[in-house]
Amino acid sequence: MKYQNKDEDKKPLVVRLPVGLKNRLDIASNQQGISQSRLAVDLISEGLNQSVSLEAIMEDVGVIESDDTSDVKDWLNRI
Repeated sequence: MKYQNKDEDKKPLVVRLPVGLKNRLDIASNQQGISQSRLAVDLISEGLNQSVSLEAIMEDVGVIESDDTSDVKDWLNRI
Protein backbone atom coordinates (compact mmCIF):
# COMPACT_ATOMS: atom_id res chain seq x y z
CA MET A 1 0.00 0.00 0.00
CA LYS A 2 1.28 3.44 -0.88
CA TYR A 3 1.21 5.66 2.17
CA GLN A 4 -0.36 9.09 1.77
CA ASN A 5 2.01 11.93 1.15
CA LYS A 6 1.55 15.42 2.51
CA ASP A 7 -0.16 16.61 -0.70
CA GLU A 8 -3.07 14.16 -0.40
CA ASP A 9 -6.28 15.04 1.42
CA LYS A 10 -6.73 13.25 4.71
CA LYS A 11 -9.62 12.82 7.11
CA PRO A 12 -9.18 12.18 10.83
CA LEU A 13 -10.37 8.97 12.45
CA VAL A 14 -10.48 8.75 16.23
CA VAL A 15 -10.44 5.24 17.65
CA ARG A 16 -10.64 4.20 21.28
CA LEU A 17 -8.41 1.19 21.92
CA PRO A 18 -8.09 -1.11 24.90
CA VAL A 19 -4.93 -0.28 26.87
CA GLY A 20 -3.29 -3.61 26.01
CA LEU A 21 -3.87 -3.14 22.29
CA LYS A 22 -2.57 0.43 22.44
CA ASN A 23 0.61 -0.86 24.10
CA ARG A 24 1.01 -3.50 21.39
CA LEU A 25 0.54 -0.83 18.71
CA ASP A 26 3.18 1.33 20.39
CA ILE A 27 5.68 -1.54 20.60
CA ALA A 28 5.09 -2.65 16.99
CA SER A 29 5.40 0.89 15.62
CA ASN A 30 8.67 1.40 17.50
CA GLN A 31 10.04 -1.92 16.23
CA GLN A 32 9.18 -0.99 12.64
CA GLY A 33 10.35 2.60 12.99
CA ILE A 34 7.05 4.08 11.82
CA SER A 35 4.34 6.11 13.50
CA GLN A 36 1.42 4.48 15.24
CA SER A 37 -0.87 6.20 12.76
CA ARG A 38 0.90 4.72 9.77
CA LEU A 39 0.94 1.26 11.32
CA ALA A 40 -2.77 1.49 12.12
CA VAL A 41 -3.56 2.63 8.56
CA ASP A 42 -1.54 -0.26 7.13
CA LEU A 43 -3.25 -2.80 9.40
CA ILE A 44 -6.72 -1.46 8.63
CA SER A 45 -5.99 -1.51 4.90
CA GLU A 46 -4.79 -5.12 5.07
CA GLY A 47 -7.90 -6.11 7.03
CA LEU A 48 -10.24 -4.42 4.57
CA ASN A 49 -8.67 -6.37 1.72
CA GLN A 50 -9.66 -9.66 3.33
CA SER A 51 -13.07 -11.14 2.80
CA VAL A 52 -14.90 -12.14 5.95
CA SER A 53 -17.91 -14.40 6.13
CA LEU A 54 -20.71 -13.00 8.29
CA GLU A 55 -21.67 -16.54 9.27
CA ALA A 56 -18.11 -17.29 10.43
CA ILE A 57 -18.10 -14.17 12.59
CA MET A 58 -21.48 -15.08 14.04
CA GLU A 59 -20.10 -18.51 15.01
CA ASP A 60 -17.09 -16.86 16.67
CA VAL A 61 -19.34 -14.46 18.58
CA GLY A 62 -21.22 -17.37 20.13
CA VAL A 63 -24.82 -18.16 20.90
CA ILE A 64 -27.28 -15.29 20.79
CA GLU A 65 -30.19 -15.69 23.17
CA SER A 66 -32.73 -13.86 21.03
CA ASP A 67 -33.99 -15.16 17.69
CA ASP A 68 -33.70 -11.60 16.34
CA THR A 69 -30.15 -11.27 15.04
CA SER A 70 -30.84 -8.28 12.80
CA ASP A 71 -29.13 -5.85 15.20
CA VAL A 72 -26.03 -8.02 15.38
CA LYS A 73 -25.89 -8.47 11.60
CA ASP A 74 -26.29 -4.72 11.11
CA TRP A 75 -23.46 -4.06 13.57
CA LEU A 76 -21.18 -6.64 11.92
CA ASN A 77 -21.87 -5.18 8.47
CA ARG A 78 -20.64 -1.79 9.72
CA ILE A 79 -17.28 -3.22 10.86
